[in-house]
Amino acid sequence: MLADAKDPSKSGFSSEQIIAIVALVGVNALWGLSFPMIKSMNQQMEHGFALEGMAVSTSLHVAFTSGMIGLRFLIALAMLCLICPRLVRLASKEEWQAGLVVGLLFYFGLVLQVMGLATIPASRSGFLTSLTAVFTPIFSALILRQLPSWNVALGVCIALIGVSVLTGLIVLDSRGFGIAPDGMSKWTFGDTLTTLGSVLFTGQLLLVDYYGRRLNSAAITPGMFLAVAVAAGLTFLVMHTISLPESQFQSDGTWQIWNFLFLNPIFFGLVVFLALFCSVIAFLGMNKYQPHISAVQASVIYSSEPAFASTWALFLPGLLGLLAANFGYPNETVSLPLFLGGSLILLANIVALWPRPESGVDSPI
Repeated sequence: MLADAKDPSKSGFSSEQIIAIVALVGVNALWGLSFPMIKSMNQQMEHGFALEGMAVSTSLHVAFTSGMIGLRFLIALAMLCLICPRLVRLASKEEWQAGLVVGLLFYFGLVLQVMGLATIPASRSGFLTSLTAVFTPIFSALILRQLPSWNVALGVCIALIGVSVLTGLIVLDSRGFGIAPDGMSKWTFGDTLTTLGSVLFTGQLLLVDYYGRRLNSAAITPGMFLAVAVAAGLTFLVMHTISLPESQFQSDGTWQIWNFLFLNPIFFGLVVFLALFCSVIAFLGMNKYQPHISAVQASVIYSSEPAFASTWALFLPGLLGLLAANFGYPNETVSLPLFLGGSLILLANIVALWPRPESGVDSPI
């Protein structure tokens, strides 16, 4: 599945690879931007339904999430048809099929991530999502039926420690590092959802690598967007119907609130921004340029996403709050657990994915 690549420490990157690396870093900057924006949109939905601080049923929460995702990727698909009509028109049957498979895997991962974002900070979500960079070589090892190398095993251990510090399972006090007395309560349901989402994103990354080396990689994007839009739309209709008996709203009143949200300039503007920059541009860039490097090299670059997410979250929430009263949330701050835990996760990514010079190839395991 994964193509061998020369060790850059020996041969250096080709100009094609350098362009791909720069493009993928830009993709991660856009994805990092989406974390605080989606967090703000979650709060807008809760505000519209007057559910701030209330326990939201799982079915209603999934309806929130799928409705937002479906609108985003429906707009993204329409934009793609306008911006790249030739790409959409000339995509082969195999490329549409590949896009549908990649899109479904991405959709379910995104649902879990967005649901998790409703209960955890954007920066924390970003670092947990970055575990994709550690899962990638592990899954590659399982697929190739080879034991992970020592650096992969060490990287996984460092990542587990980093996640424990980030989520408060391990704390630093006057006696040094230790298990928090209330450690079990520090890991939240949102953390679990986000981590499961990162597992599905790992599968998406490997599929993009697989199909991208056999097909026109950019041409799988239309099928991907279509799969996400259709799956999200169907999920929204089903979960919205299920949630009605257990919600405080009648059917007509609920649709009125959805119409108000989707027609609200701030909410809809964020959806359009996500559709254009974080979907059309970002995924065209990912699908086009990722196949120029190995999946493992790509996963190293993707580990920069949480750094971008944390940086955006330091000031973007306040700016969003200025645009619409009651819809913003406080800017995040750099806490010690966030800094230490995030640094350990980034270190784990580098250790686990470092090329082995003695092999002469960038081995996935």
